[in-house]
Amino acid sequence: MRALPLVVALGLVAGFSNVAVAGDSPWTVKVGVSQIKPKSDGGLLAGVEVSKEVNLTPAIEYKFTPNIVGEVLLALPFTHDVTLNGAKVGEFKHLPPTFTAKYLFTPDAAFSPYVGLGLNYTKTWGEDTTGALAGKSLSVGDSFGLAATAGAEYRLPNSPWGVALDIRYIKIKADVDLNGAPLGSGSIKVDPLVVGLSAAYHY
Repeated sequence: MRALPLVVALGLVAGFSNVAVAGDSPWTVKVGVSQIKPKSDGGLLAGVEVSKEVNLTPAIEYKFTPNIVGEVLLALPFTHDVTLNGAKVGEFKHLPPTFTAKYLFTPDAAFSPYVGLGLNYTKTWGEDTTGALAGKSLSVGDSFGLAATAGAEYRLPNSPWGVALDIRYIKIKADVDLNGAPLGSGSIKVDPLVVGLSAAYHY
């Protein structure tokens, strides 16, 4: 099932190529997949881990100058398992839209590395408990945090298409309650690394 986001991304890219027409525009659309890998020690309780997951992550970019690009990274909802000493005790869903200002070092070259800094908002819902926490009410709060990225894009010769690979570090710290009271330290630092691969179309 984890291959499904890649299959969907390839399907969207193939369909998009049939209707998109290249032109002189500051807009770029990306369709890809990303893996979110939370940090191993979130500081909530000893033995608590949040699973890594993969999903579809489209993005829209606007070029303000040849070197400065604004990006909005979107995603389909991620569902993470929460384990305690290796046993699943719950799960939650989240959306992590991220707004980033990127600097392109070589915007006119076929190979264009970049770095960026921005803001992430993580919306959490769909909390559920099982195993040792079955029947209890779990609540995971929303989060605002900084996000940093580094990556590169390769533009195909004489083509509006490109392929991009990037890695992001996102600060995500969420309040966690169980039956209405703070659980453990009261908050968890997810702070994931996000690795993404995408196809880009430049209008």
